[in-house]
Amino acid sequence: MAQQQQNITISAPGFQGLNTEDSPLQQDPGFALEADNCVIDKFGRVGAREAFSSYTEVDAVPYTTNAGMVTETKQVKQLGGGVIDNVRFDLGIVSHLQYDAIGALVQEDYYIVQFDQDAMGSLTYPTLTYPGTLPRAKIIPFNNAIYIFSSKNIALKFDGTTIENLFGGSHIPPQDDTGTIAANIDGDVVCNAYGRLWVSGVNEDYNTIYYSDLLIATQWYDGKATPTDTYNSAGIIDVSQYWPNGGDRIVAVEAHNNFLVIFGRQSILLYSSGNGFSDPADVDGFVLQDAISNMGAVSRDAIVSIGTELLYVDDSGVRGLGRTIQEKSVPLGDLTANVKRDISSLIRDEPNEAISLFYMPNKNLVIVNFANTEQAYAIEMRQPSATGGNKITRWTNCTFNRGMYVEFEDMTYTLLAGKDSGGALQYDNYLEWSGEPYSMKYASNAFTFGDAVRQKFVKQVDFTLVSTFINAPAIVKWGYAGNLEYKAQKTIIAQRPALFNISYFNQGEEYGEGLTTLKRYRTNTKGSGALVRVALESEIAGNSLSIQEINIQTLMGRIY
Repeated sequence: MAQQQQNITISAPGFQGLNTEDSPLQQDPGFALEADNCVIDKFGRVGAREAFSSYTEVDAVPYTTNAGMVTETKQVKQLGGGVIDNVRFDLGIVSHLQYDAIGALVQEDYYIVQFDQDAMGSLTYPTLTYPGTLPRAKIIPFNNAIYIFSSKNIALKFDGTTIENLFGGSHIPPQDDTGTIAANIDGDVVCNAYGRLWVSGVNEDYNTIYYSDLLIATQWYDGKATPTDTYNSAGIIDVSQYWPNGGDRIVAVEAHNNFLVIFGRQSILLYSSGNGFSDPADVDGFVLQDAISNMGAVSRDAIVSIGTELLYVDDSGVRGLGRTIQEKSVPLGDLTANVKRDISSLIRDEPNEAISLFYMPNKNLVIVNFANTEQAYAIEMRQPSATGGNKITRWTNCTFNRGMYVEFEDMTYTLLAGKDSGGALQYDNYLEWSGEPYSMKYASNAFTFGDAVRQKFVKQVDFTLVSTFINAPAIVKWGYAGNLEYKAQKTIIAQRPALFNISYFNQGEEYGEGLTTLKRYRTNTKGSGALVRVALESEIAGNSLSIQEINIQTLMGRIY
């Protein structure tokens, strides 16, 4: 005989993020099996992410059109910026590929562009030997200028007005006692740290690092060759003999906690300096502190510093590089442990260069982006989940290659992302740049309500939601045995928050309902089963939506 109807309350559902690794029957109900286009908001609720609006309204690049062109592709491949004479500049690399009627490439051009609010214009740059490597360039600020390093091309310098070769019309190439060892600084793995530029990939050699003189980007020779300069402290580091696995290649060079961190594909080297890197060639000036094997970065742009930690994408997921000062050792933490198999499969299938990391400090989010499959994972950095892994949600339809956090002179900030049709996007509201809505999806794991052997007859599912701005359509789903076979249409009613000091009475914005912005949406249900799952989907367009609570009214049947 059926028991009395019971109410099962799930407070803050999904606030622990995704978990596809642990048994669903053993999980905290705060975990979700699906959380698409969601974030964990500042109140600990799972809710819709903000959208990417258009940052570039005008594309002023003078593209060259081939007469045989039928279709074309424009993509912002790289982003970078810096401050020159107290003015912020943001640059990018745009690829313009043109195809004929049968899809054959008839022309390809590459542009260095500058982003201003509402516009994107091109910058004239010197002729490059291999312009095709520009889409993989590194754009980096150093000593009141911005530099563009690309493989097999001489480095370029932007002074705020023009772009010229790094060394001008002539230069002294890197030398040692044996003479010239590199005609140009033409690598694409670059770091600006400790008052120097550190570059690998020169002559396509990814086992050697060239470092510049202190605050002088044009001096790379060691000072012992002609011309003699005893104060020049530039030099060369050969790491080929120090890889712990016997051999590797430099993927990236980064600075963290007074270390120079050299990422290989399957190894990591950590160098310290007894003199603060003032002269790495001096005694104790450059010391190999630690070497880590069987872990490395998948690509140069899959690394980001969040200040207190250096994060990177390894074959197994997103990891943090932490340092224990007393032991001089490097513990490694897996931030994506809750979705390890899912993200490992993406990393395996995605081209390495399509994977990137970027950080949004104002949102406490690190985004690992997979450009080829147009999806990303958002990693919450405020506190870990109950399992120890970070809280994670998945974003879809991410049509951008790279992202960059920008702070402007007026103390405003945004995240810029280079979109796949040229131009830039910014992450700051709830309407997609194309004007199209995006789908927020939450789905729970299977619930047994502490009694796995009794039949459940769910009679009602109540979602308590927070919604603002405009009404939104939604679909409530439920099901048994792991499926979501039933659904019901709902309309989420907008409840504007109270506005204070925004406008005068009867002018501009209307006063909303204040803190009374929680509303319960009831759905009568049917069906039965031993396991219960519920879900909510909503199209987000100019709206925000968060899930506060789920109440499930169910009858508990007999043991079967």
